[in-house]
Amino acid sequence: MEAEERKTAMSHDEMQDYWKTLCSFTGEDIPNEINQLMAKIHYPRFLYKYRAVNNNNLDALRANKLFFSKASSYDDPFDTFLHIDVEKIRQEFVSNYSSPEALVALANGMKVTFQNQPGIPQEFFQQVTNVEGLKQLFESGITNQFLSYLLTLRSKIQDEILSICLSENGFNETLWLKYADMHKGFCLMYDPYDENSFHCGKLKKCENCGVYKGGTRIYPIYYSNIPYDATKFARLVMGYDMEQRLGSPLPDFMKKELKPLPWEIERISLVKKECHKYDEEWRMIANGKMKLPAMIEWVPAGVIIGLRTPPVDRNLIISMAKEAGIKSIYQSYIDEKNKLNAYPLKDV
Repeated sequence: MEAEERKTAMSHDEMQDYWKTLCSFTGEDIPNEINQLMAKIHYPRFLYKYRAVNNNNLDALRANKLFFSKASSYDDPFDTFLHIDVEKIRQEFVSNYSSPEALVALANGMKVTFQNQPGIPQEFFQQVTNVEGLKQLFESGITNQFLSYLLTLRSKIQDEILSICLSENGFNETLWLKYADMHKGFCLMYDPYDENSFHCGKLKKCENCGVYKGGTRIYPIYYSNIPYDATKFARLVMGYDMEQRLGSPLPDFMKKELKPLPWEIERISLVKKECHKYDEEWRMIANGKMKLPAMIEWVPAGVIIGLRTPPVDRNLIISMAKEAGIKSIYQSYIDEKNKLNAYPLKDV
């Protein structure tokens, strides 16, 4: 395999164009927007998944499985991070509920929301359904409590968004160290152009699969130190969370601000800080809520065995790869130009 002078799948300008296109979508014509976005994406020849040798990874190799993970389990705490303009929301909160008219509307809305709710403490009900009681709440610092609650939604979102991370570089020394047990593991190669290797939607068991129904598109990660402002999305998540906690719809005057925001999951999941650019990452995002374990079946085009993989583990990888129907097995090595490379194993 040729590892040196490797070109990225998309240039800097192409990546910027892709990201601007994604950020421009309104969700008014999603099928057309999908087509627009996919036209901006140029896939690399292969996508790679680095793995350490353990029972779970060997079993997944044998069965051609790739498992989705929660964003909260990733090593980067800023992965799929809700960047919220706290001061903006604070000012809106203060301005929206500082006038007598706004307080009257809020008190009436609280009355509609809580009057038929069992278990609501009478003292609380009295306070939030009259103007004087609401004034006391605001004076006692409820705005800061509200903002603190809003920030807890970051971890909630990271727990709910599922994805599969890949790289466009199979000879990334940092990733071999980080995710393949310091070159003692293996790296799987996936061909995004080979539709036959992708089993999702082609098997009987796929009929009721949320992954297949929701879509399994793969996107490149855009690297930038300018975060995506997810304040609107945070409001939406907050509204849904409050409805679940209350067990009833929010008052109309609150709900009118909470409009569905298509593409927000993609926008907050597909941008990472520049310091992670070495990952050369691509990501498949689960398009909907699913219970773990959630996975896809995709037959790798090949597997690369690490520089320092022990003979016993090497034999296990080869055995599992052959059982999975993987035809190309490579051994990594340092070539004459001092580059990480790989050669095909014969007669294995």
